[in-house]
Amino acid sequence: MARIKPCILIILIVLLTSCQTDKGTSKKNTGIETEPVTEQKQTQQTAKHQPKPKEKEPEIVSASLIAVGDNLIHSPIYTQAENRARAAKLETKDTSIPKYLFDSAYSELLPLVELADFAFINQETLVAPSFPPSTYPRFCSPKEMGDFVLDSGFNMISIANNHMLDKEEGGLRDSLNYWKNQDRAIVSGAFFDKDDMDTVRIIERNGIKLGFVAFTSSLNGLTLPEKSKLKIGLANNEAQLEKMIKDAKSKSDLVVVSAHWGEEYKTKPNKTQTELAQKLADWGADIIIGTHPHVLQPIEELRASDGRRVLVAYSLGNLISSQNEGPRVIGGLLSMTIEKNLDTGETQFSNVSLL
Repeated sequence: MARIKPCILIILIVLLTSCQTDKGTSKKNTGIETEPVTEQKQTQQTAKHQPKPKEKEPEIVSASLIAVGDNLIHSPIYTQAENRARAAKLETKDTSIPKYLFDSAYSELLPLVELADFAFINQETLVAPSFPPSTYPRFCSPKEMGDFVLDSGFNMISIANNHMLDKEEGGLRDSLNYWKNQDRAIVSGAFFDKDDMDTVRIIERNGIKLGFVAFTSSLNGLTLPEKSKLKIGLANNEAQLEKMIKDAKSKSDLVVVSAHWGEEYKTKPNKTQTELAQKLADWGADIIIGTHPHVLQPIEELRASDGRRVLVAYSLGNLISSQNEGPRVIGGLLSMTIEKNLDTGETQFSNVSLL
């Protein structure tokens, strides 16, 4: 597997030229009669010297994609957001200010998200408006957190992670109801029922369609009730995962897979990750975005069984959290360009970098 090294379209106008032919015959007054040059012969001679038209250049469209890691909202983060909102209300007397203001904590990131066509985030903590905010070990974030994620421009949101059942079935259903009412993003990882799970998540920008599938390898030992209709994308249900990826592949140009996997605080992927990554690639994944370890792990390029290039970022670390131990404070922003040939439909990624 080749390791990706960090790094951060042109229409040619074809001019067709033509030549005008001359008609007529000529005789020189020398006693020698010359053969008339016919129009047909002149046209043939001109055609020999006429340049061949250039081949039509392919029409290429492009879009930018960025991806960030775990949006892990501990109590100090939402408490500070609440304090900022309270202070702003006192200063401005503006009653329309929400209860929580999260923008200051993400100020350096926001311009990059606004510029991106596709923007992925792992919403690590449950957004369940009917439940009060809570922190580790059973997280729940206020509605304003979800609103902020959407307002920022994130439009590919994974809710598949080990904390998605922190408020049990009721919390997950409440969260699904919240995200269902949003039309600015596609959300994957949890579903209302089997039909919802089988519905392909697709987002289109600049004529490029991305399919989106998200799954988790852990639920922290929690499970849905046996009779629950809710569904979760799980790593150990490979048949379902393969189906979701292949369905997405059939309806999109590239498939992005969010993989919540690996071991926390480990800077290298384990064997389970690398083996599953190859399976995901062979099933049709084109870009694999890893989350969960809370630290950075390598980015590599795989070859799928059909020869496609597949990018896998095993872990992008934390986007934000209250974890302040060593590598946990460093997160990555994955950036790339996606190009599509409108003549052939071929779509690929390029200009991959990690900020």
